Amino acid sequence: MAETRIRPATGADSDAVISFLQAGFRAFGDFAPGWQAPEPSASERLANEWVLDHPDTWVVVAEDTSGLAGQCGFHPGHTERLMRGDRIQGLAHLWQLFVRRDHWGSGLAGQLHDMALAEMHARGYARTRLFTPAVQTRARRFYEKRGWRLSGRSFGGFGEPPLELVEYEREV
Repeated sequence: MAETRIRPATGADSDAVISFLQAGFRAFGDFAPGWQAPEPSASERLANEWVLDHPDTWVVVAEDTSGLAGQCGFHPGHTERLMRGDRIQGLAHLWQLFVRRDHWGSGLAGQLHDMALAEMHARGYARTRLFTPAVQTRARRFYEKRGWRLSGRSFGGFGEPPLELVEYEREV
């Protein structure tokens, strides 16, 4: 496997980050046949660039000779998506963690995850949350092995047909 280099992402990486995120979403079809991810609108693309450049956001990308191999990011927890709504004091939101399929089982996802938790701790967050599809057993096992616990809350309506998301949380 090619060596990966991990670096901070910036707004200039927005298109690549969104494309990689969409590729990760398309893989949801493996466990939710027929499911379609929503395409990001022009305003969501601009918001993503803003979020990547926001000082409260932390995003890294892992690159190898084939391009992006993974990405992981968090931002302060808010009551709405993309850092909108009221901020929830002491809460970080693990916004995304995806690795390319050929890196599954390589340890890259765990490395990115642990980097994010270390940075959350360094920034003074006490706890964190994430959302993942209820039927995504691989991701759920990954998070549960790393100390994440179901919060008891779930949310529907992501993509077509609507995919239920479950919330996980843990102490930082």
